[in-house]
Amino acid sequence: MILFSIKYKKLAFLLLLLFTVCSYGQIPEGYYKSAEGKNKAELKTALYSIVHNHTQLDYYGLNTSFRSSDWHPATQSVPTGYFWDMYSNNIRISWTGMNREHNLPKSWFGIASGSENSAPIGCDLHNLYPSDATANSAKSNYPLGEVVGAPTFTNGAVKVGANGLTFNESDATLKYNGSVFEPADEYKGDFARDYMYMVTCYEDYAKVWQNIGVSSMLINGQTYPVFNRWAVNLLLKWNRQDPVSTKEIVRNNAVYNLQKNRNPFVDHPEFAEFIWGKYMDITWSDSVKLPEDEVTFSINTTLVVGDSLTATLNYPEKSTYFIRGINGVVYKTGLFSSTGAIDVGGLHNGMYLLEVYSAIKKRYVAKFIVRN
Repeated sequence: MILFSIKYKKLAFLLLLLFTVCSYGQIPEGYYKSAEGKNKAELKTALYSIVHNHTQLDYYGLNTSFRSSDWHPATQSVPTGYFWDMYSNNIRISWTGMNREHNLPKSWFGIASGSENSAPIGCDLHNLYPSDATANSAKSNYPLGEVVGAPTFTNGAVKVGANGLTFNESDATLKYNGSVFEPADEYKGDFARDYMYMVTCYEDYAKVWQNIGVSSMLINGQTYPVFNRWAVNLLLKWNRQDPVSTKEIVRNNAVYNLQKNRNPFVDHPEFAEFIWGKYMDITWSDSVKLPEDEVTFSINTTLVVGDSLTATLNYPEKSTYFIRGINGVVYKTGLFSSTGAIDVGGLHNGMYLLEVYSAIKKRYVAKFIVRN
């Protein structure tokens, strides 16, 4: 076992990896190949074709699955780790007081009441999270938003109340005046990318979306853009402000190991911009050059034992890295220093793979060698 430190946004904690058991996968080679050369609705439908077919999990067994996908790493105060609850600040190592929560509410699915938890859409782990039961009840089936004024519910992590977010006060399509659920800032991108995944993976549900989802965020009967204009702007805002984190990357890999499909908006958060946002007039490819790419990514590829690895990229201190062996095992992960340096002390002679998720929503992969 190897003990190393990992930083998740503003949280610092110790992560204990058991290498013989815990080896999270990478994006399979060519997984998104069929999405290349596409944008807007065509890109969304291509992603639907990639991720729609997957292994259906048992809804009632998900609290066990959460121990792979949503188990917070050990800390000094909780050396066993605990359920990673985005709905509260509570620390629980047992399931008591928790629910399996559909981030995108199941009442929006438009399927027969009582069958939500047996249908593939209701058992999809990408949309199911361990949740404090009280917060789950308060969330109800409200859309996402940003609460203004006194909330009707808050627990110090999430809020429910009147939506105060508007993108154009004079344009009714760019605002929503009802009650909303607001997650903590550090998880807003997680929620946005989950909602984007759901309307993509279940594009075939476009004609049956129901309930408050249709009166707030969703357009019934349309596979594209599927979100109302204010909802598109909200999700894009959160996707930009809260970049993909180590937590999401590890979770995406864990879910892939269990149900054999991935969340494309975690692997490539820039998909959101090519489908709904500022890159809609550009076709996507894995090597596409984005306007923000002011710096060409590079690393020093040959290191002597004890050297630091240094990367050139935009906003390194906001960029997440994984160092893997050729066997796929994660040896080190975290955020770059402000200079782009990584302390790679402890790595032995050999070839390694550096996987980077940058602050400007790009994924880079490079090989490097450590020698004596």
